[in-house]
Amino acid sequence: MGLEGYHEIVSAGIGVAAKNEEIYAHCEQFLLDGTDIIIGYMNPLSAEFIHPLFEASGKTLIVLDSGYQFPVFSEKLSNAWFISLQGSLCTRVITQKAIEDGFRDFAFTCSFYDAGYRPCYVYAAAAEEKGGAIVFNHITPLKRSEFTLQPLTEFLENKRKTAVLATFCGDMAEDFFAGSSDTAGYGNVYGTGFTAEETWLGKIPYPGYEWSTAIAWSRNLETPENEIFVQIMDGLKQGKANLFSLLGWEAAQLIGLENTAFDGMSVRSPRGKVYMDPESGFSEAEVYYATVSKDDNTGNCLLKDIHTASVTGTEREGLKKNIEHVRTIQANTWFNAYACLES
Repeated sequence: MGLEGYHEIVSAGIGVAAKNEEIYAHCEQFLLDGTDIIIGYMNPLSAEFIHPLFEASGKTLIVLDSGYQFPVFSEKLSNAWFISLQGSLCTRVITQKAIEDGFRDFAFTCSFYDAGYRPCYVYAAAAEEKGGAIVFNHITPLKRSEFTLQPLTEFLENKRKTAVLATFCGDMAEDFFAGSSDTAGYGNVYGTGFTAEETWLGKIPYPGYEWSTAIAWSRNLETPENEIFVQIMDGLKQGKANLFSLLGWEAAQLIGLENTAFDGMSVRSPRGKVYMDPESGFSEAEVYYATVSKDDNTGNCLLKDIHTASVTGTEREGLKKNIEHVRTIQANTWFNAYACLES
């Protein structure tokens, strides 16, 4: 964007973003050093914890958000804006696809890691709202050496009209699809956005069946903005176009607006229009349907048939109700940011 001469970028590591006090200390030091805008990949709970620093200083916090955890706060944080990959929204959208495909009974499966995030709840809530039900739950063990899909396989052998709702990420997604090749004929699989993260998909051998997903972005979206993004990121020495570099790219686009209050603003992102909702402080963007299929050149997985999900707006409203409900109950979650893994 030609802004190199106008901005200085400094950084600090916060590990897996699980320690709010550590994040707070880094932000406090940055603000004392005169930093105007702080950008951090963290969950909404951490953002709420550190937000008083930004209220007191009048400075700006941009949160890079997976969308896999729910905010506890109901009032917008005055000095914070969230650029979200809309992970939970993608979960509702793909559940709607499964319903439209005629399924009502679902087997839910996820990794021990993914079990600590909100798509697990969203799958169940969305299915129930739409006249379906989770009829079987399966969580893989924490230790990879103990990984097995046998309980799921045995259930599907006897319940052929049951679809699978899955949420795995990174090497856990690789384990799932390697193991699920045995279930290829047993039922349709529907997966969350991070389960279809393209960097990992390209490493995962095709399991013998196609499956459906809802995603925030793909490197194969055919827009000028995306072509430029992929070309530049892939051309960097240590760069790559993926969901995480997309978040950084969009943060830079916001900063380029030369404003520190982003309510109601929008940018033309590689994933399309990204709008900052002034009521919540969270970004809103399109969600895309895609099919995970076989890359004939490598034998691994790739995304195809990528198209806009027309139900995104309706499911966004449904997700707001899910978030409101969770605020009224006790619910545990991991503290760290989602998918803080090598990707």
